[in-house]
Amino acid sequence: MRRLKLHLLLAPTLLVLIIGFLILLSPQFEGLRESLGMPAHLYGSRYNPKVGATEIISQEGGKDYLARLTFVYHSIFALLIYAMMIPLIVRKGIDESVLDLTGTGAILTVLGGLFYAYLGHFHLWHGIFITGLAMLFFTGLMVLIKLRPKGLLEVNVWLSGLFMILGAIIGGFLGSSFMKERDYFVKALIVSRFNSNLSEGNALWRALTAHEHAMLMLALTLVFLIGTSFLELREDRGTKVSLYMIMVGEILAALASYAVWPLGKVAHMVITPAALVLLIGTTSLSLKADGRDLKWGLVVGNVVMWAAVAFPGVIVAMSLRAPLFFNPPFRDPAWDWAELAYNIGHWHILLGMWGVILLLIYLNWPSDLMSSSKVARLGGWLALLGFTAAAVSVNLYMLGNPPGPYSPNPYDNIWMSLLVEPSLSIMSIGIAISYLYFLFYHLRQPKEDSKEI
Repeated sequence: MRRLKLHLLLAPTLLVLIIGFLILLSPQFEGLRESLGMPAHLYGSRYNPKVGATEIISQEGGKDYLARLTFVYHSIFALLIYAMMIPLIVRKGIDESVLDLTGTGAILTVLGGLFYAYLGHFHLWHGIFITGLAMLFFTGLMVLIKLRPKGLLEVNVWLSGLFMILGAIIGGFLGSSFMKERDYFVKALIVSRFNSNLSEGNALWRALTAHEHAMLMLALTLVFLIGTSFLELREDRGTKVSLYMIMVGEILAALASYAVWPLGKVAHMVITPAALVLLIGTTSLSLKADGRDLKWGLVVGNVVMWAAVAFPGVIVAMSLRAPLFFNPPFRDPAWDWAELAYNIGHWHILLGMWGVILLLIYLNWPSDLMSSSKVARLGGWLALLGFTAAAVSVNLYMLGNPPGPYSPNPYDNIWMSLLVEPSLSIMSIGIAISYLYFLFYHLRQPKEDSKEI
């Protein structure tokens, strides 16, 4: 059980440290960085000190910026996968050596990726990064093989893992293709930040789009299913219908996402309705569960997906070709900054949702801290409600500004300063309370975990 305790403490600690480091790189903390001896601005940064704002992409160092972005996203994704795999591996009785390999793979991915991105392009770091990703793929495959699904819920968990393995293979193809098609690929990435239609003809860009959409959609589905597995589900027809909706939705949405690679944007005609079926399924399933904090946390999480992702996404999708909700249409050059802000915000909402649901799971397993401690309960709900307010209000920033010629993104935007940033501060306070309570609880009680697991 000491090995399990190590993983329980290591995964959230690494997430707190890495995300804290990335927050420190924000323009608002320039003075603090300089006082710590760090550079005020990184080469290729989107922040332009001449205008005091962030631009769509650096004209000089765009390649470096996009490379850093790739390593950062993979590092965060690897840590979230690691944290998500711990309860799945332990509760299904899979050998703890698989958990050790998962943790090692995540650590190597983070160290190799961030060192390569921020300490210099030394090829050893890139090799360590690739090794870590390969280990995560291998351990994911091992879990998939060892998992023996019992019931519809576990079948859905297994399917999510299966399609994530397929998405990882596409990601591996992209990484290996980058060695040969670097300039071709990077040009498409830069152009797509102004108008994704301009990159539609690039097969590698379409493969990247397929990989990103499917992996994050499947990861969110998987974490909701894992969270639901801690609750008692009512054995009735409604529960079965919800589980079958999730199954159909994730199969169709995953296959349609991957079909973007060969077929292009026509595949979105399947992705959107399939994703809605999936979201209806997860929402109704969370309502069919019996429980207290975790159950309502999952319900709120699904509501956030509707309010901050699904409905705004439909509005934008319907306005791409004709000015149904916006004038001019959303993909008009006058909306270039708004569209990029929407895309970036969209991904951050999804990643944030994944992390917050994991936080709630950890506050309910292996010990039910939210039921036994007012402090843990306060931290969990502050994190969830702060995230909810930020996710909903950031749509006002992304969609609520009038169109106009391109201009850098000001940090004194009214939506950001009055709604988004205060909400993120509340979320951060909740995460800090939850993390510190979780950390000290498990450090103080080394023997209780084995009884409660």
